[in-house]
Amino acid sequence: MTKNQKLVTLSTTVKDSLGYLPNCTAEQIPLVAKKTVPRSSAPKVFWNHFVNFVNEKL
Repeated sequence: MTKNQKLVTLSTTVKDSLGYLPNCTAEQIPLVAKKTVPRSSAPKVFWNHFVNFVNEKL
């Protein structure tokens, strides 16, 4: 993941049955990476999955 890379778009909706917020129905906000994160190595990913498995099952 690199800095300023778009990760996902957050979508919100407003349910205003009383009419206090006219013309306000939805909003879309792009979420971007604040800094560059290096890719993890395969042994580290395997180890993290193994530790999570042991913690959940034992």
